Amino acid sequence: MRRRAALVLPVALPLLLAGAARAAEFWFDPTQLPSFTGTVERYLANPQGGSDALLFREGPQVVFPPDVAAAVRQVAPVGRGIVVWGIRARSAPVITMLAFAPAADAVPTLVDRFYWRADRQPPPGRTLDVAGTVRAPFYESQGQVVGAILEDGTVVMLPPGTAEAHRDLLKPGARLAASGSGSEGPQGRALLASRIGERPEALRPVAPPAPAR
Repeated sequence: MRRRAALVLPVALPLLLAGAARAAEFWFDPTQLPSFTGTVERYLANPQGGSDALLFREGPQVVFPPDVAAAVRQVAPVGRGIVVWGIRARSAPVITMLAFAPAADAVPTLVDRFYWRADRQPPPGRTLDVAGTVRAPFYESQGQVVGAILEDGTVVMLPPGTAEAHRDLLKPGARLAASGSGSEGPQGRALLASRIGERPEALRPVAPPAPAR
């Protein structure tokens, strides 16, 4: 298995990935980092139309730069396992990917930078209206709740500083409806909510951020 992985990855990944490189090209061994193994349940879209996260069937979310998404999908399609080396937030089940491979004994591919997903400006997309049941909160890399993942994989993000005021709508099992600018396509569906509520007919504007103390 080691030989097969070592032969396949050098051919496929350089064509797909500009933001990562083979571990052998770096001065440190990424496998010294904590490792997390899981099965890909789905890839998660962002409101800009790309993908920058995946959801493990076992529960945790894994965050990576959007330009790495094609290579990660190549290594681990939905339903397949993946090993991720990286760091886990203290307060939430979210992992920032720094390297990945299809198996622990395969040659890892190194992500060349941290990805904090800090930009939550309204995207120049179309207005989407969504509703469903919350599968899980949606986390920033540092562990803050910033939205929700619905059962169908739709990602509802909230503007910076506004999630706490709507925390009851973002819990697993909650009914959630939202409207806002976003994208829908092969990567999935995601939006940055400007209105939110339990039902489509009862939406209200997203509460403004709490004043700084």
